[in-house]
Amino acid sequence: MERVFADPRIAEAARREGIRSAISVPLKAHGEVTGILAIATRKERHFTEADQELLVSVGGELGMAIRNATLFETSLQRNREMGALLTVSRAVVSSLDLPEVLDRSLDTILDVTSAEAAEIWLAEEGGDLVLKCHRGAAPEAFHEWTRFQVGEGFPGLAAQARSPVVVHDLSREPRFLRLGVKEAGFQTYCALPLLHGESLLGVLGVAARAPEALTRPQELRLLVGIGEVTSVAIENARLYERVQDAAILEERERIAREMHDGLAQVLGYINTQSLAIRKLLASGHSSEAQEELAQMEEAARQVYSDVREAILGLRTSPGTQGGFLPSLQSYLESYRETTGIQSRMKLRGKTGAIRLLPSAEIQLMRIVQEALSNVRKHAQARTVTVSFEMDGRELKVMVEDDGQGFDPEQIHPRGWPRFGLQTMRERAEAVGGRFRILSRPGGGTSVIIQLPVWIEEKADASAAG
Repeated sequence: MERVFADPRIAEAARREGIRSAISVPLKAHGEVTGILAIATRKERHFTEADQELLVSVGGELGMAIRNATLFETSLQRNREMGALLTVSRAVVSSLDLPEVLDRSLDTILDVTSAEAAEIWLAEEGGDLVLKCHRGAAPEAFHEWTRFQVGEGFPGLAAQARSPVVVHDLSREPRFLRLGVKEAGFQTYCALPLLHGESLLGVLGVAARAPEALTRPQELRLLVGIGEVTSVAIENARLYERVQDAAILEERERIAREMHDGLAQVLGYINTQSLAIRKLLASGHSSEAQEELAQMEEAARQVYSDVREAILGLRTSPGTQGGFLPSLQSYLESYRETTGIQSRMKLRGKTGAIRLLPSAEIQLMRIVQEALSNVRKHAQARTVTVSFEMDGRELKVMVEDDGQGFDPEQIHPRGWPRFGLQTMRERAEAVGGRFRILSRPGGGTSVIIQLPVWIEEKADASAAG
């Protein structure tokens, strides 16, 4: 527009600012308009074809830069979602303590969303919802009611509908609002049912003071994903509390299949998407985006490996493959194929005839799996051996690797290897066993478990290597 006053749509604004001429071009990337570039002058000007071509060219460069920045922001968001799902999934496969699982899930939600408070209601056998865990701001505001019936309050509505309930102006919903929540200034509340198959386990509730909170689709998508993983964790912990070992194993196999169909495929999809985004960014010659996406790809592969390993561990139980030793041998073969670490099992003396209590077999299998997982993640080893031998009336099991080792006296106060070693020691002691670890920097690591056993005298003593 060389005479903006001639256009009634902008004449008033142009006159106020003294603008006489203007030109606008679209910012494009791969045929998609990402914005508008507008230039105005207080002098009348004739924009030549050369001017227009130059601005269109600049608009193309800016459009590509905007698209690259948008893709970069998307990749960062995906990375945060992936990390959140990983945090919750680790609670599923590494902890059977229900309060710990609930705390981890809610802390993750507060870290990665705009929510300021989060709570979990669990369904009782009678159908009521009972508040079990709260994290975040103004906890006293949420403790006014600690029990809802299905259909009562926002948690009860979500439980009844079996679908999310989201409200961005709580002041208009006095029937379902706890007074303390209103007084604390919360305006947004989201209630998500926690389902396991057709069963209602409870409700996940999150709240924020801003009425525009939790409006982004990716936040709701992430909440749903965390809710699905948390549902698996809740079901797993409850099973551990109320059923015997055989029933736990059967249910864990079912949960493993559900995790494979859900979380593992989602993480695999994120990995695939990162490759596609990387190709798009490569066309924009953005070195920083390339570096960040390379890291995202590696993180996605690591997450996927962790989940696959967890699924394999949950599916492997002493009751499958004909007993404990065949099940472990099958697990070692899968471990060797997926990690590239040469793994083998050695039997010495009458170990082929030993019999463990079912609970001891379960715990021993989990200890060996955890030790092998640590070898894959931390040892940088080429080979690992799981050996069995009798030591009096005890079975001595050793997991030995030729990796970089570490100083047991310098264990970090948080994280690996402290928590991993503590978990293995607790598993061994839970079935009357003993646990110790031998390691030194550069000298590999040996995990040693000793468990009480009985021997079948009619069985042939055999050794395998």
